[in-house]
Amino acid sequence: MTWPLDGPPFDVPVSRELCSGTGALFGGWGLGLLADAAQRTTGRRLRDLSASFLRPVMRGSRLSVRCDVLAEGRALAHCRLDADDDGHPAFTGLAVVGTPGEASAESAGGPAGRPPRVPGPLECPERSYESGPGAAMRLDVRVAGQSPGAVLLWARVLCDAPDEVRLAVVSDHVPYLLRRTLPGRPRATTVSASLRLFGGPVAEWVLLDVSLVARAGRTAVGRAALWQDGATLAGVAEQTVRLSA
Repeated sequence: MTWPLDGPPFDVPVSRELCSGTGALFGGWGLGLLADAAQRTTGRRLRDLSASFLRPVMRGSRLSVRCDVLAEGRALAHCRLDADDDGHPAFTGLAVVGTPGEASAESAGGPAGRPPRVPGPLECPERSYESGPGAAMRLDVRVAGQSPGAVLLWARVLCDAPDEVRLAVVSDHVPYLLRRTLPGRPRATTVSASLRLFGGPVAEWVLLDVSLVARAGRTAVGRAALWQDGATLAGVAEQTVRLSA
């Protein structure tokens, strides 16, 4: 599989590789599509992305992704992104893009701002899926550690894609955490997501430090720190998730 977005205009068939075992578009690929549309339209690199998911997109659909530049300056540009499924809004987002950064953030996350210490990705077992192998979605995700309300995951994208797109794709792992740590393994549906990137090159493997921030009734909020190659902070992500039986 090669990265599916081409254009503009951006017209994307929702193939098996972009879908979870339930046959719906994987939220991470949705975020990746928005990130890539913003970058291709402006020629700049993603810095900030906020997205709202309005309804599921099923396998066999055809997405039309539109990027409108709302404001553009010397350093930054602001964009609105809309993904329609057969003329119906599916998900939408706002992005900030800018010039490439020279370095990633120096500290955030664990004790004294250091990344978690974990075994290498090839020493860790693959994560489980409700149905279908992860490779079918062109993802390789390994479990590096788990505790109540948190999980450490190594992740990589198994196709050639821009660094920012790969980070957007793997950032969508709060639902995985919730299903495996909350009683009854509730269904977890992403309502909204955000991603903040700090620039700099990104290695093949990204270490995700995913944690539950808060839960109120059927709504939960989680956060992920994205450590490129497990050493340097590449970005942070948050998701608001709706829980159901």
